[in-house]
Amino acid sequence: MKGHSIMRGRVRSRGEGLLKILLVLLVIAFVHACASEDTAKRRGFAPKPCLDCHKDKLKDLQKKYVHSPVSRRDCEACHLRHGRLAVKSFKEREEKKLCFTCHEKTAAEVESLPSVHTALKQGRCVACHDPHASDDDSLQKATGSAQCFTCHDRAPFERANRHEPLSDGCQTCHAPHGSRYKNNLVTDEAGLCRKCHDPAEGDFRKAHEGYPVEKGRCTDCHDPHSSAGDNLLRKSVHAPVKRGQCSSCHKPSGGADPLGVVATGGKLCYGCHEKEEKSFKTAYRHTPAAEGRCLDCHSPHASDNPDITRQKGMKLCLKCHEDEPKVAVTNLHEPIKEKGCTACHDPHGSANPSYLKAPRGRLCLTCHADTKRELESKTTHEPFASLKCTQCHSPHGTDRPRMLKAVKARLCYGCHEKEEKSFFKTYIHTPVRKGDCLSCHEPHASAGDGALLNGSGDRVCLKCHDGMLPDVDDSKKHPPFRDRACSACHDPHAGDYIANTRVPMKELCFKCHRASERALEKSKTRHLPVEEGKCTACHSPHGTKIDRMLLSRPGQLCLSCHGRVVTTTARKGHLEMQGGDCLSCHSAHDSGTEALLKESDPSLCLKCHAGRSERLMRMHNGRRLAEIERCLSCHEPHATEEPGMLKKVKHEPFERRDCEACHR
Repeated sequence: MKGHSIMRGRVRSRGEGLLKILLVLLVIAFVHACASEDTAKRRGFAPKPCLDCHKDKLKDLQKKYVHSPVSRRDCEACHLRHGRLAVKSFKEREEKKLCFTCHEKTAAEVESLPSVHTALKQGRCVACHDPHASDDDSLQKATGSAQCFTCHDRAPFERANRHEPLSDGCQTCHAPHGSRYKNNLVTDEAGLCRKCHDPAEGDFRKAHEGYPVEKGRCTDCHDPHSSAGDNLLRKSVHAPVKRGQCSSCHKPSGGADPLGVVATGGKLCYGCHEKEEKSFKTAYRHTPAAEGRCLDCHSPHASDNPDITRQKGMKLCLKCHEDEPKVAVTNLHEPIKEKGCTACHDPHGSANPSYLKAPRGRLCLTCHADTKRELESKTTHEPFASLKCTQCHSPHGTDRPRMLKAVKARLCYGCHEKEEKSFFKTYIHTPVRKGDCLSCHEPHASAGDGALLNGSGDRVCLKCHDGMLPDVDDSKKHPPFRDRACSACHDPHAGDYIANTRVPMKELCFKCHRASERALEKSKTRHLPVEEGKCTACHSPHGTKIDRMLLSRPGQLCLSCHGRVVTTTARKGHLEMQGGDCLSCHSAHDSGTEALLKESDPSLCLKCHAGRSERLMRMHNGRRLAEIERCLSCHEPHATEEPGMLKKVKHEPFERRDCEACHR
């Protein structure tokens, strides 16, 4: 029992200790919670206000209109806090979504509108509004129309005659965010115009011949912003409209159908345009013109485009021709950029397919005068001679240079299939491998032969290979190379042999060097490089300053392979060999004797070493050299350490010069 009491006491004591620790922690937490903000800051528990660092934003508070969160200094309404690393971070990544968290009414309105301001459609609220403060009551970055002109070009608004409402700002007619009406108008077009212009007023009715134009669209004839002409008429005006003769086309203004026309389709237009009607009767007629649908392309009243067309340039054509031509390319045909489709096509009809203004090919030459002169060249490419320009070029444009329909090589191989297959060999000329046919060939015409080379003969090779011209006299050059006949040895496209030679080297060289070939066939001994057909092991194929076009002096050249004939300990050398004249004893290519000697031993030696010399006879125990069967039995031909060019290992009687021990 006593033991149990002691145990209970220990447990109670430990529990009381834990309770005391918990109470202390609660007190500390309470004191901290009750501490003033300034005290908390000093202790490092609270973050600094944003404006302590972002002092440049303090000036925003001095502006007339301050964004509500900024006036409350509630930066965190939009921004997330950051640490020491300054990062502009927002509570919402999408700009529009961030703004709409507060501007819910605007968000709801915009979502229901069919016509929304482009900037807002793209979610760019701060394109127009300052998110902090402004001197404008809508927090616009600039006041009034100045804000609009940060995106919209001023020129169309500043012509000689300006619409009066422009003085009051753009928002007189347009809603800044969006509208239920086209072009973000605050109301429908006719209703908007009637706010200022009364259709029943006398001058108004007189100007419009009494026609109820308020039922139509005012902007069909008038520019809503400014105009260079009177009455804000558009740039290009139909003649009857300009003369105020609406009745030329429309039924009487006092009739039951005043806005109806006196004739339908092309008949109405051809009532005045008789000459044009006749000119449109061509072999190939544009469908709208053929069907009398003039108003598909032309406005009946006025337009800002030439010839009263409904849209400018190729935009009009692309309304129907959506897929062709492809104009979203990096290299668009220049006439299209400058004049649109009508630079080449007649919009009504033509005697040529595709309504071209001239026959295909001839049309191209009306601009490309330099190319036209190429037709007079000695050799012309067949498609060019036939003026089939579009066989290689797109008439509208492509993403490739020169408006080519395909990359250069693929374009060429479209016709030259046989050649493409023949180029598939072991060694391919770099331009061919890269598909750069035009590095050697002209695409249209050439002053040279039928190969359409862009240089005179094989001189075209030297445009790249000019470093192969050795600085030597022509007499030292290989004749084919001297005459620039590169293709005599090399295939300009590809080959199965190194350096693109037309045939194996041995066969190639022997095509000209027939005598060497015949000698080789009859010879007993052949130099290994010659036998293997490696002529360029010793000779330059183009030329050198050394005779026979050798790669180096004969002695050096021979020793580059035959180094063993000279040892580092050799003290004596054959005089001819020391002079580097290996060819005084040896033939370079072939021989009827061993070791490629020009003559057999000893007759070769006797040419230099006189057979009756007393000194020689004395050294040979009185025997004439002619009586000796073989000099090389005793002598080294090239170099040795021994006097008299004797071999290092000697027979003991011979070393004593006791020939008679063996010989009689």
